[in-house]
Amino acid sequence: MSNEKVGLSDIVEYIPVLVNATMIAMIVIGIILTSVGLPGNLFILLLAVVYGWQEGFSQLTYSWLLILAGMWLSGELLEFFAGVRGAKKARASKWATIAAVVGSIAGGIIGTGILPIIGTVIGAVLGGFAASYCAEYIYTSDKIKAQQVAKGVLKGQLLGMLIKLAVAIGMTVMISYKLWF
Repeated sequence: MSNEKVGLSDIVEYIPVLVNATMIAMIVIGIILTSVGLPGNLFILLLAVVYGWQEGFSQLTYSWLLILAGMWLSGELLEFFAGVRGAKKARASKWATIAAVVGSIAGGIIGTGILPIIGTVIGAVLGGFAASYCAEYIYTSDKIKAQQVAKGVLKGQLLGMLIKLAVAIGMTVMISYKLWF
């Protein structure tokens, strides 16, 4: 058995590994947040900014952070437009498209209040589906058309969620590449 004492210099040697392991764990939380409809990509971006700041922006440089910010913004826009595209592909009226967006936001808020985290996704999907159905039915008085529009909105929303999750994974890969161990 060794009688060597662990000194402060021995502990300090492992701090970067501990910081990076914590960063990776937090990024995984960001991916989980994204997968349940919460702003996980923004969380991942903010983690990258904090990490860059703490290490002096030598690994996660300003230009790297701008690329990550562009990915985050692209993911948000693509998610939004995927739902709108789904509605338009089903030949939704302008009112049904607007209702889908408003219904998704309202449904997400209500769903979060009822069942935090997973309720956000369920509420957003159901809210967009129901609002687009009702708006299209009021506009056209055609149940079949309203169902087609609502299904189109649903498909678009699901595609948007998948795109956003792919962006989260891409951001994670880019950040992980730059971590120093």
